[in-house]
Amino acid sequence: MRVAIDTLGADAAADVLVAGALDAVSSTGGQRGPMLGAQPPTLIFFGNARAIEPLIGDAAHEVVDAPRAARVDDPLKASLRGVVPSSMRAAIAALADGRVDAVVSAGSTGSLLALSRHLLGTLPGVRRPAIIKTFGAETGRGFRMLDLGANIGVGAPQLHQFALMGAAAARAEGLSAPTVALLNIGSEIRKGPGPVRAAAARLRADERIHFAGYIEPDRLFAGSVDVVVVDGFAGNIALKAAEGALRMARYILRRELGSALDDAGVGAALDRVRGAYNPQLYNGARLLGLPSVVVKSHGAANRVGFRCAVAQALGALSQAMVAEVAAGV
Repeated sequence: MRVAIDTLGADAAADVLVAGALDAVSSTGGQRGPMLGAQPPTLIFFGNARAIEPLIGDAAHEVVDAPRAARVDDPLKASLRGVVPSSMRAAIAALADGRVDAVVSAGSTGSLLALSRHLLGTLPGVRRPAIIKTFGAETGRGFRMLDLGANIGVGAPQLHQFALMGAAAARAEGLSAPTVALLNIGSEIRKGPGPVRAAAARLRADERIHFAGYIEPDRLFAGSVDVVVVDGFAGNIALKAAEGALRMARYILRRELGSALDDAGVGAALDRVRGAYNPQLYNGARLLGLPSVVVKSHGAANRVGFRCAVAQALGALSQAMVAEVAAGV
């Protein structure tokens, strides 16, 4: 198993991303990434070779010198043709050529989507890839939501396909009959815009999907369903609103209860509560519908967050998620 790591384009420096990636494939901190066979994964780091090589030491990993990051203002056509080189493009090109099995990047989401579609294509029958992410929930099992920003303003047929892809991803993760809901402004059958109501009719009629109806935003984290389907515009708003709410909750905990940290018992309990509100532990979103594994890390990921993103790529490989999605659509 070979995983390409794009070390440029994130808020953090390359040393933070390299350390997080190495953590994902080692026993550091009691964590070990999923394995295929007896051999641990090989990481191929794309970026400034002179900066990266001292960080990996004698580890059996590789470095590809690609010292320019993908930038949000790069001309799209030039980037796609390779006229404007970048570490991200080099990593995805390696995936397209079969030299690696997955790519993880914390760079520009738009660039990652465009380059992935251009160089990799999509699975047969898939019209558009979607961004899917797993969130924690009250039940402890969590839920997956897609699309989180790859597609704006999609119609009922595309929402139907997102549901099929999301359910397939959940099955790859071990759920035999995942429940699927559509994000909407109410639970009543006649609520919501036309495309959402039309998508609901499609999902109710599709025996491959265990449709649970509509779910309202305030019930997302209850964990009552396994997959939540939404168009990319509303999904990205929901994602960023949740991130903001988590930051607010952590701020209030620090402000109001910080002094309780002097008590060892209370302090340990507060640490667990703050850990539950830590978005780094849920970092990483897959680009579903591609013929290979591509994971987008949050640009603000720290060492722990990037470790989680790389571990997610390793998990998708070990679960044969691409094959499950291909069979599900």
